[in-house]
Amino acid sequence: MRNAIRSRGWGGRAWTMVRARGGAARAAAAAALGIALACAGGGAAGAWESGGEGSIDQTPRVSIVRRAVMQDQGAWVVDFAIRNETAAGVVVVPSELEARVEGWVSNSRIAGHARPLLARTSLSGSAGGTAEGDVIASKAEAGRCRERLSLSIWSDDAPPDNRGQAREKGSGTFSPAGEKVPDPFSLFSLAPISLAPGATGRVRLRLEHQHVVFGGYDPLLGVRTIDLRVGSETYRDVVALDRERYLAQPDARWPEPPEDRRDPERYVSAPDSLHLEAHAAGRQYYRFPDQPVRHGARMRLSFWYLIAFGTAGDCRVRFSQYKDTPSSCRVLPSGGFDQELTVVGRWTKVEKIIHIESEATTAALDFRISSDANLGEMWIDDAELSPIAPDALAAGP
Repeated sequence: MRNAIRSRGWGGRAWTMVRARGGAARAAAAAALGIALACAGGGAAGAWESGGEGSIDQTPRVSIVRRAVMQDQGAWVVDFAIRNETAAGVVVVPSELEARVEGWVSNSRIAGHARPLLARTSLSGSAGGTAEGDVIASKAEAGRCRERLSLSIWSDDAPPDNRGQAREKGSGTFSPAGEKVPDPFSLFSLAPISLAPGATGRVRLRLEHQHVVFGGYDPLLGVRTIDLRVGSETYRDVVALDRERYLAQPDARWPEPPEDRRDPERYVSAPDSLHLEAHAAGRQYYRFPDQPVRHGARMRLSFWYLIAFGTAGDCRVRFSQYKDTPSSCRVLPSGGFDQELTVVGRWTKVEKIIHIESEATTAALDFRISSDANLGEMWIDDAELSPIAPDALAAGP
């Protein structure tokens, strides 16, 4: 069992919880912060544990009562439930919040990250809700690794979704129609909160792996020491973030083509399909938006196609992989294919197992009719690129 520590500010004297005998020992053990239980599975996974007040001789203004650890793709989310221990209301403002996270991290699955490296990041609420620290310093983007620490706080009677702090487009997840998709892990903002006597709230820390290829899917693994200041109380916790809860995959799929490119009269799955026309300008070709992919993954590409009788020329499909960085976009030639589609007059399914390149970040799919005579039509339906679980790949079709 690990001890909870409270101090007044970063440099002040710290009091370590003392273990007494008998009932006092049990009470102290029940109050100490421990390691969060690991919970395996897809999506965000986590578990709650009881927390401690951090001092045996003083009652804190705000105490930590429990803590949860979750994995969110390539990031860790650590939640601390806080409670007002006073008989009066408490207001916590951003300037009263500080966080510092330190530990040796690695991830043997990815290149350059197998050897443990020191990660140390700290932030002050008065300077903003995020801060970044180098893990691997490099002038080359592909070799640079950083960790971003984000902090947010809210009261349980006014959770983030109800605080009217809508995110700007581009800072979160939006549907192709432009509608906001709920993403509670990205709601990091700092604003004063008010806690009534005995009321509870939440302090959330997010540790995000920043790497152009691996950051979105591979969290940095290691045991971390977290120092968290809320008001005049500072708590220290040791958190085991040394095991992935699940293998992260991009949660993305190709959106429906624009309405003017769809044909409601021919399809495999209702209500329509993508329609290509050799005689109509701008309709001989269609490329689906680039889809994020996990490096090194095995994926299944599938789609249906129908070529009209009398079509002159070639009907083709092309799949491409890219390495996207903030300053460049490079095609990976060994990761794609260009194939002619030859069956005419009936719906035909194509299915391929795709190996995603070790540096790939996105994939693209396009269809085209190449006809010098401008004659022909082709329909495409149910295009999908989905990850294959390792056990399903081993079992075969």
